[in-house]
Amino acid sequence: MKASKFLIFSLCFISTFSFANDTNGPQFSDYATKISTGPFVQKLDLTGEQLQSTQKWKSFMQKELVAPVNFAGHYRVYISNNGQFLKECGNDGWACGWIIDKLTGHIVSTLPTFNGNTKYHSTTDNGTPSPDAFDATYYPNSTMMLIYGENNPPEESDKIKCANSLYDFKNNIFNKIMSTECDIDHGDDPAYGS
Repeated sequence: MKASKFLIFSLCFISTFSFANDTNGPQFSDYATKISTGPFVQKLDLTGEQLQSTQKWKSFMQKELVAPVNFAGHYRVYISNNGQFLKECGNDGWACGWIIDKLTGHIVSTLPTFNGNTKYHSTTDNGTPSPDAFDATYYPNSTMMLIYGENNPPEESDKIKCANSLYDFKNNIFNKIMSTECDIDHGDDPAYGS
């Protein structure tokens, strides 16, 4: 069922994703930026709160800092998966992420607020967390990020919501460009408001 659920999600997404591929809708090239060649710092500069994070998280962030630019000219995006950072993402945060400024070594942002959360998760039919129905698209030469998938909005913790959202990242802040809802077929499971 997991594969067919993802196929249904993909088909819903393709129809709503057309706004990012249509000449009338926002294009990644509309938010173009020059890719910096540095100089880049080699050591993270963490805040007091970030210093309280697990050693595993700090090690991952340090490795990402020295990896190539992958977003918005001089940033590195890291998205966790499979619940790898329980302390940082929480029990319901199957995937969460951070934006690292390679010029300063600061972690300047989490992923944008999506369906009311900055930590995302989706589930299979039996309620097991699954990262399959969440993803993000971003490029080194664009400040635009597309996030698509499902999670629980905080005000409706018993209901999964699916959306496709475009954001512009300027001055270390995500601003929503536009968002569309999508539908996921959860069968007859009452937990999903069928």
